[in-house]
Amino acid sequence: MKRIGIILISTLIAFSAFANINYIDISKITKDSKLITAFNFIKNNQKYFDHWTHEWRYDVSKEELIKQLKDSYSELSSIPNKSEELYLLLGDIGYYLFNLDENPFSDTAVHNFELAMKSSPKDYRPYWFLGNHYALSNHSDKAIDNYFKGESLLPTDAPADFWNDYAAAAGMANMPSHCFFAMDKVKSITGMEGSFEAHLGPAIYKRMIDVCKDSSFDDDYIWSESLGEKATFISRPLGIKFVIDSAWKITVTDYANHQSLFNMKPLQIKNKDGNEIKYTIQILSRTVNDTERLEPYVDTFVSKFPDRKKITFSQKYDKMIAYEIRDKTVYQNIGGRYSYVIAIEREAPKYPGLLLEAPATIPNNNSGQGMQVYRAQRSKKRFDGKIFYMIMLDSCEDIYEQSYSVFKTFFDNQLIIE
Repeated sequence: MKRIGIILISTLIAFSAFANINYIDISKITKDSKLITAFNFIKNNQKYFDHWTHEWRYDVSKEELIKQLKDSYSELSSIPNKSEELYLLLGDIGYYLFNLDENPFSDTAVHNFELAMKSSPKDYRPYWFLGNHYALSNHSDKAIDNYFKGESLLPTDAPADFWNDYAAAAGMANMPSHCFFAMDKVKSITGMEGSFEAHLGPAIYKRMIDVCKDSSFDDDYIWSESLGEKATFISRPLGIKFVIDSAWKITVTDYANHQSLFNMKPLQIKNKDGNEIKYTIQILSRTVNDTERLEPYVDTFVSKFPDRKKITFSQKYDKMIAYEIRDKTVYQNIGGRYSYVIAIEREAPKYPGLLLEAPATIPNNNSGQGMQVYRAQRSKKRFDGKIFYMIMLDSCEDIYEQSYSVFKTFFDNQLIIE
């Protein structure tokens, strides 16, 4: 199996304790003094194998550590009455052996952690331990997924070590906002920086790029895209993310004069006569100062339509105004205009980007062995202050129901505004 290092965080493993075994209670597993001694040996020597080492330079024998871990695994796995605590310990030993290049034990670790989950579904520890294992074996998506599940199960007295390891996993997954969030959790519990922040925090902060809302930027600087069966578009500066069908046609303007327009043309819809009709969905994002108000801004768009009606469109966002608009003077051959204008106001959240981030996929070059090094991407900060968002449907009476359904699904399920 390949090992992946990331410039700026490749050294984090040496500093981050990943102290799983410190949260296992051997008294719940056995009273056998021999097994307790074996457990204490593992706990006292975890610094050698709680991470993978590219070049072994320790003053202890790697081969002897492997033998002792394998012997301990064999003896502990022979205990007839398996418990969650035992599965966690067996998983940790498998995880440690994997870090010592005993690659088949990766599956052993995963299997035991999953058995621990089944044994105690409401315990956060199996997800924490498995998240660590995935974080150090180039499975960032699985690592973060397990941390999210573990977070949802945390007790009120959750240990700072969970958040310290969470920060490390988020750092490796190139999710800086989650990393900042976790580092702050450590400080709120302990009153001081965790080991990850002390050593790697400055490097994570340096990844963030300032963007000034009074400047102008090309569209491809403000927006990033990920294409597949679905297309995902993210703008960290504008605090927005959405997913659409890759077949939709899009045009995007540069960010200039405090705003950027994202125009989408979904697949055409046939009316009752069999004619294919186009419609559009638009998102206009505008940075504003603290004194500007949403309602007057919306009025500049909708006041020209006599037949407009303020409606309750959704409860998704607190500061939101919605209008339904009809106009028989345009699109006369297809029933007249039937449109919606949804306006939203959002302040900058405490951790901008938290709702937008997804774990980065690190490419795995299958040629050759050993460590490969990849540079973590830099991330742009959110524009300061308030942002107004206008989400608009421009359709007609002939295809109103179908186009409204697409628009409502997009708004409810495919759009995230921080």
